[in-house]
Amino acid sequence: MAFSNLSSAQVAQLIRLVKVKESLQAKLSRVETALESLEGGHSVPKKRGRKPGRPAGVKAGAKKIKGRKKGRGKRLKEPLLNLLKGAGSAGITVKELSSKLKVKPSNIFSWFYTTGKKIKGINKVGEAKYAYSS
Repeated sequence: MAFSNLSSAQVAQLIRLVKVKESLQAKLSRVETALESLEGGHSVPKKRGRKPGRPAGVKAGAKKIKGRKKGRGKRLKEPLLNLLKGAGSAGITVKELSSKLKVKPSNIFSWFYTTGKKIKGINKVGEAKYAYSS
């Protein structure tokens, strides 16, 4: 086979096939060692340790959630209610609330649809605009 006559697509396909062949050979060698240990009357050796590249202390099925803060609704409640009371019956927009509290607007919307709906006196007075009447 003349490698100089191969196109780039053929070379890429050749590389993929070699990788598949190597992985199959590795699997075959594991199966052969398992068969040899069973024929010899020994149990199949178990794998120990963690997979290469996996950090210590993280289980195989566990997912690590980064940046999740619990109790955000409780920390937003008092400042939001204070701003809503200060705005009066005219209300205040979510954009204004988010800029004053330095919180993403999506978090403010989420707060109104979850925690805010449980509080009597909070009313939607316009598009993305809320008011508090006690």
